[in-house]
Amino acid sequence: MRIVNNNQGILQLFSRMNGNRTNKPFGNTALSRRASAGGRNTLEDFLSGHRKNSYGVEGMCVTGRSDYKKIIPVSDEMKQHVLEDVKMAYYKYNGMSGDNEAEWDAYYRKNNEYYKTLKKEDRLSACWTLNQLHLGISKKVTAAIKAEVPGWAAGKPIPKGLLDKIFADESITSMVSGKSGTTEGLDIKI
Repeated sequence: MRIVNNNQGILQLFSRMNGNRTNKPFGNTALSRRASAGGRNTLEDFLSGHRKNSYGVEGMCVTGRSDYKKIIPVSDEMKQHVLEDVKMAYYKYNGMSGDNEAEWDAYYRKNNEYYKTLKKEDRLSACWTLNQLHLGISKKVTAAIKAEVPGWAAGKPIPKGLLDKIFADESITSMVSGKSGTTEGLDIKI
C-alpha cells in the first residue's frame, strides 16, 4: 500500500467542482485571504522561532506566556481607533460586534500595522492594552445605557440621542484622551 501526500489531488478536485475558478478549496474565506496577506510562516521562521501572526507581525505568540498581560503606553491615535470601533458596535449593531468581516479585518489590520512599529517585546502588551481599553469602554457604555434604559441587553435598540450623550461624557472621553503615550483612565485590575 502506498501512502502519499494527497493535498494536490484534493485541491484539483475542489477546483474542478468550482468550475476551475479557484485553487482555494473553500473559496474566498477570511483564512485564505489572511494566509496570502503576508502572514505565512516559512520553515526558516519555524526553525528560528521567529513566527508571525496571520497579519505578518512577529512576536505575537502567547503560548506558554503570561508576562505580556500588562498595561503599557499606547498612541493616542490607537486609543481613538479603539473608541471608534466601540462607537460603531453601539451605533450600528446595538452593542454587538456585527457580522461585517471587512470591518473586522480593517480594524485588526490597523492594529497589526501599529504593532509592527513597536519593539517586538512590547507588541503583545500593546495588544493586551488595546483589548483592555476596548473592554473598559464597552463596560462603561453598557452600564450607562442600562442606567437610562432598564432591562436593555446587547442587540436591543438604543435611542440615538442617548448614545450621543454617553459618548460625549467625560468618563468615556478621558479613557482615550490625555498625555500622548499614556493610558490615563484605563483602570483595569490585573
